[in-house]
This record gives sequence, C-alpha cells and structure tokens, in this order.
Amino acid sequence: MITSFGIATRKFRLDKGLRLLDLAQRLGFSSSFVSAVETGKKPIPPGYVAAVSKALGLSGLEAQELQRTADRSKSAVDVDALGGAQRELVAAFARKLDELPPEVLELIKQQVFKSTEGDVPFKRHRRGLLVDPLSTKIIWGLADQIRSIFADSQQIYFPIMDVLEFRMCKFDEEFCIVVCSKDEMGSEEGLVVAGANCIKLREDVYEGAWNGVGRDRFTACHEFGHYLMHRQVTMARAREDSHPIYRDAEWQADTFAGALLMNSSHLNQFNNYEDAATNCGMTPMAAKVMWSKYQKEGLLR
Repeated sequence: MITSFGIATRKFRLDKGLRLLDLAQRLGFSSSFVSAVETGKKPIPPGYVAAVSKALGLSGLEAQELQRTADRSKSAVDVDALGGAQRELVAAFARKLDELPPEVLELIKQQVFKSTEGDVPFKRHRRGLLVDPLSTKIIWGLADQIRSIFADSQQIYFPIMDVLEFRMCKFDEEFCIVVCSKDEMGSEEGLVVAGANCIKLREDVYEGAWNGVGRDRFTACHEFGHYLMHRQVTMARAREDSHPIYRDAEWQADTFAGALLMNSSHLNQFNNYEDAATNCGMTPMAAKVMWSKYQKEGLLR
C-alpha cells in the first residue's frame, strides 16, 4: 500500500515527531493529498521532494536518499513483477469488471470493513461480515492487551492516533494510516480492506481524532479493532442478516473500541458515564453504553 517514497518520508517525519497532518500544514497541502502521494495514489508533483526535504529539515544526504526513493516509486500499478497467472488474472479482472455478476461484486465489496457516516456505535443500521465468534470478555481482554502495550496502566485517555500514526509502524514499517478526501470516501468515515496493511480514515475524521473529537476517536478505535481482528477474513464468510451478534464484525469492532477508550480498571475514578466520557475522550452515548455493560458485569462499585 505505502510506496518506498512514502516509507522514507514517514521515517524522516516520525524521527522528528511530526504527524502527517503537521507535514501537510508545512507544505500547504491537505493531509489527504500528502497521504495519496505517500501511497502512490497520486504522482509525486514537480518540486515536491525538495519541498518535503525543506519542510522536514533534512540534511543533504537525507534529501538525496529521499529523492532516490521517489525515483523508485511509481504512481502506476506495476504488474511486471507478478507471475504470469497473476498478470493474466489482473488483466482479465480489469477487462471484465463491468460484466461481473452483482453477487460477485457484493462479495468483493464485503471484504471492506468500514465505518459509515450516520451509523451510531453499538446501534448500527447494518450487520457486518460473519466472522469467528468472540465473546465480550475475550474482546475486552484484547483491548486490555493493546492498552498494556501502548499506554501506562494509570493513563485514562488512550492516545489512539499517536498509536496508529507513530507507534504501530515500529511493529510493521509497512503499516500506515491512509488519509482520504471526502470526495473520495463519501459517507465512509474509515475502513480496513481485508488483507491490506493499512487503515483508511476520511480527512475530517483523521483531523477530528487528532483534535480529540469523541466520535472520530471511536471511529479510529473501531477500525483498529477491525484491523486486529478481521483483516484476514476470507471471501467465504459472507454477510448474513440473521447471524448471532457475537459473530458480527461490526459488533466486535464496537466492543473493542469501547473497551479501548474506557478501560474497566479506571471505573472507580469516574462519578458517572458523563464524567467517564469527558476523561476518556468519547461521546456520552458510547460512554453510557460501556457504563451499562460494565455495570451488568458487576464491575462498578
């Protein structure tokens, strides 16, 4: 997903403690444009490498290294490196896309886990993919493990954007946040493509999450849940309207996001769910749902 130029740019940027948003502001571009260049969706504009080098304060040698990676990066999809059968499949798919039966296209589309504008966490209008069953306690345990890796045990406010943009790449340098414009994503606020190594966030959601907007923070955590639990889901697991809630990908991602933002170990520090919402950086509605879940489990004293 991310190009060699994107990897190099991100490395230099993170070494200097800068977000993609910070670099975009220094360059005078939108964060979605900078993200599109890093991922090869847009070609590298003339003078862009020099502008990035200046914005990041790179040395001469570092600027040369960045230019070399830019020269190696291409905006077109290179199929030459694929095997013969793979090239034939890509070419055939491109030729026949408009002829594919609707049910096949639907299966392909279902391989995208996404947050849609207007959907309310825990009260979504649509079911997600049918996935392996996971109980609430197992998902809460996963959220606890992630917190133990990325946050101090006493830290109430989980720094989801710092984790996604700065710290996840330490585990996998090819993991990235892809920021897309609203024109490109439309009503989709965030998504994870099955098998891909990235999380896509709409530009306003990306910026809102960095600015502490509760809904946007929840969306980022929701997509992180999809990334951790569902990105290897196979095509055979199609959506079923009647499948049990504990096998629903959207419910699982919501359950993970809620526990990641409001951890049960901090409940004794809150007076009520409104207090929890403020301290955890989430919406009152989502905090109320989590408060009720913890109460039913006997975790509130």
